[in-house]
Amino acid sequence: MPRPADLKLIGVLETPKDLSFDGVPFGGLSGIDYDPASGDWLMISDDRSDKAPARFYTARLDYDAGGIRSLKIKGVTSLRREDGSLFASSKGQGERADAEALRLDPRTRQVVWSTEGDPDRGFDPALRRTDRLGAPLGRIPLPPGLGFGEGGVSGARPNKTIEGLSFSPDGDFLWMAMEAPLIQDGPMSTVSATGLTRITRLDREGRVAAQYAYRLDPVQAATVGRGDNGISEILAIDDRRLLVLERSGVETAPGRFAYHCRLYAVDVRDAQDVAVMPSLAVRGVRPLAKRLLVNFVTLAQAPTSNLEAMAWGPDLPDGSRTLVLAADDNFSRDALGQILVFSVQ
Repeated sequence: MPRPADLKLIGVLETPKDLSFDGVPFGGLSGIDYDPASGDWLMISDDRSDKAPARFYTARLDYDAGGIRSLKIKGVTSLRREDGSLFASSKGQGERADAEALRLDPRTRQVVWSTEGDPDRGFDPALRRTDRLGAPLGRIPLPPGLGFGEGGVSGARPNKTIEGLSFSPDGDFLWMAMEAPLIQDGPMSTVSATGLTRITRLDREGRVAAQYAYRLDPVQAATVGRGDNGISEILAIDDRRLLVLERSGVETAPGRFAYHCRLYAVDVRDAQDVAVMPSLAVRGVRPLAKRLLVNFVTLAQAPTSNLEAMAWGPDLPDGSRTLVLAADDNFSRDALGQILVFSVQ
């Protein structure tokens, strides 16, 4: 299991507010992944087709042990529905995309991405495949019970669904994490209480291989209004260990939020499989043990931003791995878009 001392922050880059490519604004990053074959980064936006069609960016991120040198946007790829049409905007008709995670399949090089669904329009959360040009290649089946239930008495909570994705290094499995508890699994985290969410391992055919309970932290500070805490991303270390990024958003003034993000490591070896448990709100549930690696508010260059994306980057010359995280600026003048790079021993 990684230790806190194994991670060293080597660079922070604030993305310019006016950054764009061919007139398409850059921002809203909710998922990133590195393509070692090309050296490019894929970065998905959670823009619901309001500023431009739902999309991912192709970018170059130049850094070394001394810090981050530059970020260059190389292209924009529009995401499409199964019939090849673009996703609807908030004012349009039909299915909207609320993209939250993106991964490059290490075997097929296809892009796998998640959308949180749209219960008001009758669309469940979904795991979708696309090629590098945005052409749809079908879906990965959603595990039972993780969609929106009828009557609001079970299933996923709106806007609290598939927030984290990660392939195992060999591509045998795809991990997926729900941001917050299912309705039947108990309440969401509060300032004084934790919640239980689910992390699922899928095989190549999309079948559930295992599922684990994960104990979320409480909301990290008092709030004048809204406040939450949930998983914002996961990342496989190897075939049994994961990094888990938790993010707590706290409303400090009407419409203004402060973010408290923490990075944990978990090991699923010998963990309880809860795939057959219809509810986690029962006695005897053993959530994954987790170890705190980074509390981002304690860093000298502490980001005040909404960290939502995480991926492994190219190794440094000394053999250290690099861990890259990105923040969602929500296309807001008051929020920071940031990229952080850590070296990992």
